[in-house]
Amino acid sequence: MRHTLRSASSLTIRNRAAALIALALLVAPANADITALGLEWGEGMVLQCGVRAPVNGFAKPGDKVTITFRDRTYGTLTDKAGKWRIEVEPGTAGGPFAMTIQGGKTIEFKQVHVADLKLAAILGDGMVLQRGAKAPIFGTTIPGEKVTVAFRGKKFATSADANGAWRVDVDPGDAGGPFALTIAGKATIALKEVYVGEVWVCAGQSNMRWGVTYTQDAGKIPDKTNPLLRLQMLPESSYALNRPPLLYAGWRAADKKSILPFSGTGYFFGAALQEKLQVPVGLIHAAVDATSIRQWLPGDKVKDLKLGGAADGDCYTRAIRPIQPLAIRGVIWYQGESDAVKDVFGVGYHRRLTALIEGWRRDWGQGDFPFLYVQLPRIGFGADQVHNGKLPTAEQKEIVGEWARIRDEQRQVLGLARNVGMAIYYEQTTGMLHPPQRRHAGERLALAARGLVYGDKIEFSGPLFDSVERVGDELLIRFKHAAGLSTRDGKLRQFEAAGEDGKFVALQGKIDGSAVRLDAAGLKGPLTVRYAYRQWPDGNLINAAGLPASPFIVRGIQHECGSTALGVKK
Repeated sequence: MRHTLRSASSLTIRNRAAALIALALLVAPANADITALGLEWGEGMVLQCGVRAPVNGFAKPGDKVTITFRDRTYGTLTDKAGKWRIEVEPGTAGGPFAMTIQGGKTIEFKQVHVADLKLAAILGDGMVLQRGAKAPIFGTTIPGEKVTVAFRGKKFATSADANGAWRVDVDPGDAGGPFALTIAGKATIALKEVYVGEVWVCAGQSNMRWGVTYTQDAGKIPDKTNPLLRLQMLPESSYALNRPPLLYAGWRAADKKSILPFSGTGYFFGAALQEKLQVPVGLIHAAVDATSIRQWLPGDKVKDLKLGGAADGDCYTRAIRPIQPLAIRGVIWYQGESDAVKDVFGVGYHRRLTALIEGWRRDWGQGDFPFLYVQLPRIGFGADQVHNGKLPTAEQKEIVGEWARIRDEQRQVLGLARNVGMAIYYEQTTGMLHPPQRRHAGERLALAARGLVYGDKIEFSGPLFDSVERVGDELLIRFKHAAGLSTRDGKLRQFEAAGEDGKFVALQGKIDGSAVRLDAAGLKGPLTVRYAYRQWPDGNLINAAGLPASPFIVRGIQHECGSTALGVKK
């Protein structure tokens, strides 16, 4: 879909116009022989009149870079890292104009527009506004210019600040659509297809980013378009000479063409939610491959955790800041693989994820919105296992490593942050680094949303460790979400404990209501008990809903009677 901006020049601007501030830079090698541009800049880009445009990118260190635009030429030299930045004066509204950028090589654009009224790139035709709260509509225009937004029979007005930024909070009303929305200043932007419903951000690394096309259910995508499920993808890469720019893709209805490249985890979450709620659901895809959680943290949280530096993470800058302050219902998160290495900072994933949740909520300014995340699944051990699904050997299945630690620290976040939920789905996967069983991850996130956010009286989580008590020779482990506790197959397995010698032994056990009783005879000293604590967990404890129990490890269980609660390491 497109929206139209009308001014004296009758300028038509595509809905995928980029945001004024560049979201990120392509990290090019120091010997790059081309001029690479930041994410915003590409064919069809829109500059804001009255505000100098900070065009930026990479070339060889020490190279001269020039930009020619509207009969003016600007120049600079790259720094030692090859970075360059040139501020271009856009001039009056109009276009299209040509722009030439010369460095190691030349990039030429023929379609560069200048506007005196712009919407933030996350907004546009086909978008969903969050119901039940004020919905910010925001963008840029000439500093001091009055902007009026009309929506569903009401008008809302403001004036742009000294930098040209403006924001209007509209009353979205009840779920429905499509509705018209008009933004008017010296020019007018007319949107014809705006929906009101539920908006969720889908963030994380590759297991959130990889599309439906990589899942085992790709062939089951319905042929029929679902106009009430709306998809928006944020940029993944920078402009390159041999392909069109990857700017905001724009809001699209869910059909085969838009679904297949969209986040598999996100799509299956949204599809399950939309089917249940029967209102428009908007999903914003904001995930980047192979990224650590530090890259998604606000800078002050990086500093507080002593993770090195105090700058915002690059992914927070490029993928999350541009969304704010869009009204959302919540966030779904799938990340942790890149942090499943030795924790050299001694911080723990539970503290990092808690800090991320706190920082995002603070910067969004919408209270403690729901934050739902996926616990890491199983992981194989060689290229033929993590990429092709080959099962580990019996010996490999016994390996305890960092993936086991991350899973337990993800569990601990449930006791550290408010309004959070965790989807457990390791039993559905076969050890691949990018499990094709992404539908299970998405649908279990949707269960968490229904139970925690939308008030459905359903079981939405697998059993979670609650407390442990040593009574004589037994360990009594109590669980939450434990109605109908049973096993998926056969006898209980992968419960283990270690005494003062630190050597873990398998424990026999039985289910007792919402608890498990384990035989710990012969174990001396303070005990450590763990369940399914493996790189490749294979615990079989489930509840009546068939959802698997989360792996866990708890230390310091004393000889005498007494209980150890959630086991969160501060």
